[in-house]
Amino acid sequence: MKIMFRSLGLVAVLAMSTLLPSCDKVKDAISINIGTQTVTADFYITAQPQGTQELAMFQYGINIDSLIKIKSPDLGIGNIKKANIQSVHLTLSNATQTDNFGAFSACELGLASSSKPEYTVVAALTANPDTYATSLDIPVNTNLDVKDYFKSSVYYFKFSGTTRRATSTTLQGKATIKFDVEAGL
Repeated sequence: MKIMFRSLGLVAVLAMSTLLPSCDKVKDAISINIGTQTVTADFYITAQPQGTQELAMFQYGINIDSLIKIKSPDLGIGNIKKANIQSVHLTLSNATQTDNFGAFSACELGLASSSKPEYTVVAALTANPDTYATSLDIPVNTNLDVKDYFKSSVYYFKFSGTTRRATSTTLQGKATIKFDVEAGL
């Protein structure tokens, strides 16, 4: 009888040791992607001297928690596993022949949020040509995980750059930033 109980105990231990890691695998497999979301915000670049400086700041509010709950009511902002910026596109509505994106030799976009106030560069352009341009795509680091920034509902963007020549116009622009967020257990 003791041998039978010991055998059953051994079988139970073996069964538990194979089932528990499987639960973790199932948990890791349960994730949702809220789909590519787009932030569109207006910004202004005042007349700039030649040199490197902050060009514009803007903020945007979006309720990521609600977007996640639409896909899965059991998940929320605390379940974000990964968040990535996918693209950054800037346009100017009042560029002139001398005051346009060609006036900037390099630029970058930083991201901060109310949950993580220190800025991190999410997109950078190091060699912008000196040609007339009213739109600009800034290459992003799509491998950069910014999930800690997305545990918030207010996002701050800082556009910095190097002005190759002084500008005299306050430029009006629109930023279109696309991002993906994945949430799971």
